[in-house]
Amino acid sequence: MDRVELRVVDRGPGVPDEAKSRIFEPFQRYGDAPRGSGSGVGLGLAVARGFAEAIGGTLEAEDTPGGGLTMVLAVRTAPQRRREQPDASFAVTS
Repeated sequence: MDRVELRVVDRGPGVPDEAKSRIFEPFQRYGDAPRGSGSGVGLGLAVARGFAEAIGGTLEAEDTPGGGLTMVLAVRTAPQRRREQPDASFAVTS
């Protein structure tokens, strides 16, 4: 089965290994802004992972080499359709 990956690379402070599984839970945020700052409620990654899984894909977090976090969205590619050759009896000629 062929898959395609989309990687979003961030060079920020990253996320410790023990927090990586929690960042995908609803209403979880990891140290990006003080509480009460009004900049989010912690649903984005939970929703994104839900969409990925709904289409048969995955969304995972990896460390970025040199620091930061890389989000990896992997989805199956569409099956290739065989091109049918036109039937000679229906071919248009000039």
